[in-house]
Amino acid sequence: MSTATLTIVSDDPALKDLGEREVVLVPLDKYNALLDWLEDLEDMVDMLEALKEPRRPLAEYLAEAGIKADERKAPN
Repeated sequence: MSTATLTIVSDDPALKDLGEREVVLVPLDKYNALLDWLEDLEDMVDMLEALKEPRRPLAEYLAEAGIKADERKAPN
């Protein structure tokens, strides 16, 4: 593995906020894998948040809606 030191010369405020102005070079395939991993992580967080939502049995919902379980239509 090779390493290199880069000096960033810019007036861009975003780059000035980096402190020591360090840059990481990553092969594209590893970068894409990292993006995929982050998307999967976001999906897991969404799933855990959804599990916190209140739930109730389907039969209870159907009874409240006035629908008998045997009256439900099967999908076409």
